[in-house]
Amino acid sequence: MKGIIEAIYYRSPVFLQNLLVSAYGYKLYHKRYSGPLYREIMEKVRLCRSWNSEEIEAYQSERLHEMVKHCRLNIPYYQQQFAEHGIHENDITSTEHITRLPILEKQKLKEHSQLFTEPGTKPFMLQHTSGSTGTPLALMVNEETYKLAMALLVDHEEHHGVPFGAKRATFAGRMIQPATDMTPPFARMNRAENQKLFSSYHLNSQTFPWYRAELDRFQPAELIGYPSAICDLATRYREAGVSPAFRPAAIVTNSETLLEWQRAVIEDVFGCKVSDYYGTAEYVLFAGQDKNGIYLLNPLIGITELLAQPGDSEAKRLITTTITNTKMPLLRYDLGDTAESPSEHHSGTVVHQLRTINGRIDDYVETPDGRKIGRIDHIFKGLGGISEAQVIQDAPDHCTIKITSQSALSEMDREALKTNFSARTGGAFKLTVETVSSIPRGPNGKFKSVLRSISPS
Repeated sequence: MKGIIEAIYYRSPVFLQNLLVSAYGYKLYHKRYSGPLYREIMEKVRLCRSWNSEEIEAYQSERLHEMVKHCRLNIPYYQQQFAEHGIHENDITSTEHITRLPILEKQKLKEHSQLFTEPGTKPFMLQHTSGSTGTPLALMVNEETYKLAMALLVDHEEHHGVPFGAKRATFAGRMIQPATDMTPPFARMNRAENQKLFSSYHLNSQTFPWYRAELDRFQPAELIGYPSAICDLATRYREAGVSPAFRPAAIVTNSETLLEWQRAVIEDVFGCKVSDYYGTAEYVLFAGQDKNGIYLLNPLIGITELLAQPGDSEAKRLITTTITNTKMPLLRYDLGDTAESPSEHHSGTVVHQLRTINGRIDDYVETPDGRKIGRIDHIFKGLGGISEAQVIQDAPDHCTIKITSQSALSEMDREALKTNFSARTGGAFKLTVETVSSIPRGPNGKFKSVLRSISPS
């Protein structure tokens, strides 16, 4: 059915495509934001911003206890696990007891996904993961969890000055027209949410004047989307030597790791701070940046832990536990992502704030002696003219850095880049720097700043 709808959409004229986008938008709007449950959730989301640590602990401990009880009584996988480990919900009465539960690896969930659902129940919606790290997975989500996830984004935007329903310009991975069709317009309108969906696949130096004119005409209160796509847009303004004729109240990024050099470019061009947020397809956590750049973990959707990983003293594994999704509960689920805490003085493994979110463990550069090095975007600090950059580890002792730039890097900049890289990696790698015309995105339109083309050690 989805393929048929897409075929009809692509064969339709632009005015009809806009109607179809808005019709689908109204359908989603009703599912996301309607009804007394959403209003109740939204009220609680706003209220919990003022909770102190004792209130957060009391709420999460009670919901965790209830979730463990639900899993013991209704979810086949946990019934087996709890029996094997001798676990009862009375053993889990505070968040510090969460370590008594076994960690759930993503592969285990994929292999036995049917055992994580209560037999005979239907979900409010199915969330499909992209399958970028393996087999795609359909996750069952209840109404509370889905509407909570939507409310959390609304709250994040409102907190940074964008009222619900204000004009939004979205730059993400949506394919609004075939990549081979370079005829404008390169955006479609979702009137349900006052949202204009811009294609990030068609933006280049030749098409930029259309994007610039359309953004000036639309006057969005918010830019939202992938950091790489919004940074690409900002770079086009720089290269053209022009400034936007609109001033967004907020720029919200998501779905990719926001790199510091990208933030600097975006904020300089648009004169507006970037407020990144981190969520997951599994709806187990939501972390939005505050005005100081710290990621605040929302206490309503899940409990988050940081666990040390071998070879890295700073970045730790993100382990999350749902306290809302009874349809397919994930307890101590290893996301495969890593993060750093703002302080090493928190007690236990549970955290409520994150300093940085570093992306997937697989995206690390790994030295020959087994050290995993993340967030190497600092190597580009002080270098001008870089539009995009990607680090590829293609051998145990060799990396290639691909750069797209307005002009060729000077020899001085190349040497500075190599020096910065060597300082960050301890001189463990030989390095090749290549200037390329473009860096390809993944199938979902996402940009990866680090790629490993060799098997992990």
